Amino acid sequence: MGMTRGSNTTEMIAHYVAAWPRHSPAHPPLHLRARERMAKVEIAVYGAGAIGSLLGARLGEAGSSVQLVGREAQVSAIQANGLLVKGLEGSHLVRLPATTTLDGRPDVILLTVKSQDVRDACRDIARRGTDATVVTMQNGVRSDREAADILGRGRIVGCVLNISATYLEPGVVEQNTRAFFQIGAPFPESAARVDAVLALLGPVVKTELVPDIARARWTKLMANLNNAIMAITAWPIGKALRHPGLARLSIATIREGVRTAQLGGFGLDQSRRARTFRLMSTLPMSLSYLIFEKRLAGNFPPDSTYGPSTLQSLRRGSSSELDYLNGEIVTLGERIGRPTPYNTGLLEQGRAVFATGRNLSPEELLQHFRF
Repeated sequence: MGMTRGSNTTEMIAHYVAAWPRHSPAHPPLHLRARERMAKVEIAVYGAGAIGSLLGARLGEAGSSVQLVGREAQVSAIQANGLLVKGLEGSHLVRLPATTTLDGRPDVILLTVKSQDVRDACRDIARRGTDATVVTMQNGVRSDREAADILGRGRIVGCVLNISATYLEPGVVEQNTRAFFQIGAPFPESAARVDAVLALLGPVVKTELVPDIARARWTKLMANLNNAIMAITAWPIGKALRHPGLARLSIATIREGVRTAQLGGFGLDQSRRARTFRLMSTLPMSLSYLIFEKRLAGNFPPDSTYGPSTLQSLRRGSSSELDYLNGEIVTLGERIGRPTPYNTGLLEQGRAVFATGRNLSPEELLQHFRF
């Protein structure tokens, strides 16, 4: 497999993953040599929110040369005081360069903006005239195609993020769960760049090379369909998905999403989560509810304050990504002639909440649905 023309990061990191001689006085330890080589790769994290800031911090601590690109409030706080990273093992401060505009000529751009901001971000990247590898890290299923339409198929590497994180306030982010990233080539033209991205991210987060990144994205989408429930009610996930009525709505929404995707020709992957979703959509609703009701909240305890990214966006006054989540199922359902009342209802009520700022109680939300 040949190298993509002008892809400096592919060539640099190829040396990183090559076999080195055993440690000797003439050959420094592997981890030191890896750190030196990774420092030569220029990385820009475009979208310094919860995930972007957290990932930038991990890469910076591992020795990579990282630049965060974010909104003014976040950038100003990081420039003044550093980035406070709260994690599962405690909190610590990380110093990183942060700017509001993309500077220099990075080798790799980790694109961590929200789905609705991908096109604008890619147009900005295109104006820089570089050949940097762009790693799409959005929810939903459109980002690879949208980025490729602007930047070309040969530069895009897909990454599905399985992690929960919170952007608490400017200069502060929190990792709420363990991280697991799935990485793959959304197009044959970009396959030569995948190993370099795996080598870059592998030292700081658990990663997996997947043969079909599109299937991994559709699988993640099914989990994200419930984001609307928390955004509409303003309830944290651990509380919302233990509410009997909201749990029933959650299961009905996922079942509808899986069935619509399959009928539309979009399959899920072979992960354990995907098998759960397929079983949930196959069993009668009453049996699905009986089996899965208690499992929906996952690792989030009842007193957890964590709310998913859509609720965080609402609280910060940002735009909604629901059109890229529930809206994806609604649009596909319309195209294939399949009703999608649960995703349609959540999309409509979610849009209303973002427009008015008025949340609904669980009882008010459930009045819009029949089971």
